[in-house]
Amino acid sequence: MKKYLADLGAAETAENVMIGQGWQAVVRKSEPARIGSLVVGRIELELTGEPLAVDDLVERLHWKTMRGGG
Repeated sequence: MKKYLADLGAAETAENVMIGQGWQAVVRKSEPARIGSLVVGRIELELTGEPLAVDDLVERLHWKTMRGGG
């Protein structure tokens, strides 16, 4: 996730804290999801900042994190 945020213009200012233009993101590991024998890693992403900047970030991040099925 930090790589995606950096690709969108953020710089890491403290461990797991990324600052972009008009927004800040804090990345935290979360408990993995378990589905039968499958274990999927998860993170929490806390976004703060100017509403328009955060909305734009969420839109751009959506496209970067979209995965194809199959």
